[in-house]
This record gives sequence, C-alpha cells and structure tokens, in this order.
Amino acid sequence: AEVPPTLWAQELSLILRTDLTSFIERSFYELHPGHQLDLAPHIELIATKLEAVRRGEIRRLIINLSPRHLKSHCVSVAFIAWLLGHDPAKHVICASYGEELADDLAAACRRLMRSPFYRALFGNVLGGRQAVSDFETIHGGRRLATSVGGVLTGRGADAIVIDDPQKADEAL
Repeated sequence: AEVPPTLWAQELSLILRTDLTSFIERSFYELHPGHQLDLAPHIELIATKLEAVRRGEIRRLIINLSPRHLKSHCVSVAFIAWLLGHDPAKHVICASYGEELADDLAAACRRLMRSPFYRALFGNVLGGRQAVSDFETIHGGRRLATSVGGVLTGRGADAIVIDDPQKADEAL
C-alpha cells in the first residue's frame, strides 16, 4: 500500500519536533541553502547531550571542538530555536566574545524561527520585542545576545550559552 504524502509530512514534522539531530540538519539547510552538510557523528552526540539539557538531566555542559565543526549552529542557533519551540516561556542568554558574533548568531536564530519551516513545526512563537540582540516569544520567553564583557545585571535565565568566549588567537 502506498503511503499518502500528507502522512509522510506528518511523520517528518513529528521527527523534526522530537529529534534534535534531524532539526539541526534541517535548520542548516534552511539557513544555508545550496551548501552541503556533513552530518558527522559528533553532531548526533552534541544533539543527544543538548536534548538531555532540555529535559533537565544535564545542568552543565561543555562542548570543546575545533573551529568549523558546527558548534555554534548546533547550540546557539538550532538548539535555542528548538528549545523555545518546545517551551516559549524559557529565558535564554547567549554570550560570545564580541557583540558582532553574538548578534550574528542571534540573527540566525531569529531568521530560523521566522521561517515557514519552523512555524510549520512550532507555530508562530515570536512576539513582542524583536531586536536582533533581544527578542521575545509570545509566552514571555526571550533570547538575549551579549558579549562576554556585556552588562547582564538583573537578567536571569533558564539557560545560559557561552559560545566562543575568546578569540582563537587570544586563547593561544
């Protein structure tokens, strides 16, 4: 028996909502059309650990990988969008070494959350304040981007992501 296309679409949506590895891959193609993703085993490992973070099974996670291994896409872009899709009331702070990098990652996350692909999975989650560095969800959640030296006084978060806190040459 042939499976109707609508059933395939429903199954794919279910997979993308429940499997972070699949969501990371699909998000990559949404944000980088025409590029090829090498879905290496470390991405699945990262996704497995991040899913455990979302469920509250892991409270502190450090991911150390060489540059250009999709850490930022996996964590600061796709995971945050996925997290806010599942719980739009969450407050997330993402800090990077510089404001420009922090804003670039925030813009990619917001672009992903505005995409028809994302809205088909989670609905229209964005609402309220929509500044690049500080955007809100319809349920009062938010993603705040800042630099490591930025001011965070009085800001709390359910999740804090520190992505590339130092430039590579400074780390050496």
